[in-house]
Amino acid sequence: MMLDLFKKKQTPQDLITKISMSENKLAKREGKLKERRDKARDEAKNCLKNGDERGFRVASKQFGSLAGQINTLGSMLEMATIMRTALEDQQSMTELVAIGGDLAEAQKSMGLDPKKMEATITNINASIQKVTQTSEALSDQMSLLSSPDSTSVQEGLKSELMAELKTETGSEDSLEAKIKAAQGQK
Repeated sequence: MMLDLFKKKQTPQDLITKISMSENKLAKREGKLKERRDKARDEAKNCLKNGDERGFRVASKQFGSLAGQINTLGSMLEMATIMRTALEDQQSMTELVAIGGDLAEAQKSMGLDPKKMEATITNINASIQKVTQTSEALSDQMSLLSSPDSTSVQEGLKSELMAELKTETGSEDSLEAKIKAAQGQK
């Protein structure tokens, strides 16, 4: 208990260094085990070739044991790599938080209120969205007016209105003459 008080707290960089050293040791050990596994495999193959059943069982058990150890080492290497990456990410995040704090201090010293800036940015974004929506609506209207469907809609409306006007006035010929005259003036 007393020794824990005097133990120096390890920095993330110290931990990264230790993990990297462990990764190297594990990789070397994995390489040696792979050599032994391959040797056991070859031995098992030769025993089978020569009809040595007992020798094959011994060599194949050794091969299986070494393969299991290699899988365990592989898992340990993956875990070490993940831990090292997490520590490196933690360092990056710590640096980013410090930079963010420095920027906030600079902003404060310049007299810029972050809440007012956020509100202003929100208002600007809202205005941009309204302009975009209006632009899209106008674009849709222009597409509708220039589409072939719009002329058929216009013709259908014209026929419907002509029928209504004919019943109201009783004369379709004078309406068509007025429409043609108006078109000729354009």
